[in-house]
Amino acid sequence: MITEAASQDFLISCISGASKPQIMRHMEEYYDCGEEEIKELMEIHKIKKKPRFINYKKFYDLKIPDTAEKLKYPFTQIYLQKNFLSQEECDKAIEHMETELHPSAVSNEDDYMMISEYRTSMTCNFSPHLTKIGADLTLKIGRYLDLDPFLGESIQGQKYEEGEFYKSHWDYYHPLSAEYKTYCEWMGQRTWTFMIYLNDVEEGGETYFKFLDLKIKPEPGLAIFWNNLYSFGWPNFKTMHEALPPTKGKKYILTKWYRAWSLI
Repeated sequence: MITEAASQDFLISCISGASKPQIMRHMEEYYDCGEEEIKELMEIHKIKKKPRFINYKKFYDLKIPDTAEKLKYPFTQIYLQKNFLSQEECDKAIEHMETELHPSAVSNEDDYMMISEYRTSMTCNFSPHLTKIGADLTLKIGRYLDLDPFLGESIQGQKYEEGEFYKSHWDYYHPLSAEYKTYCEWMGQRTWTFMIYLNDVEEGGETYFKFLDLKIKPEPGLAIFWNNLYSFGWPNFKTMHEALPPTKGKKYILTKWYRAWSLI
């Protein structure tokens, strides 16, 4: 028998961007749900199947607010928005983050919790379904980009102490990789990334886009956001970036990723 708690947990996991393998393991471990129960839960919540056609052009043609500054790079959509968050909003996000931190993980083909020296920061989840601050931030970003909130993963906060980093990586999953099936079977590929800096960093801590020869210095409330894909849906390799280590001071950021299609 499927309990109300199991049903609610399943739905929240599905609309938070968790991978199908992770959700299956979670439901089996905590609620003893097997494949038949998962099928029933999918019917209860009317979980959608992957659409036959995904219009990636609609993500490429987003109407970006006039207040944003477009950074001019051929075939690469990347923008800055100053003062996206107020100082008060930044302070509240940092305060929340400090209560829920855990080591940052890296993706892998089975989506198990994998800690790696490739990424040394700490992470905090801002669930829009479980926290007011997560809901408020999710709505604010969604309204700014005019994107369906159910296309978004839950916002993550990251904290970098002096010397901590995340080496060069892409936010998308390569379509020819095993990770692509793991992470993109539900909700599809990552489309837009929206990152917000929450504080000044005395030295270091920039976001570095190697192929664009671009470094963004953190400042409170500054948002940088980019489309990870070309207009036809293939990943844009020029969006590779890394979190350079703060050499003096700490760094706090928020990151939200959007996907290609929603489950509900």
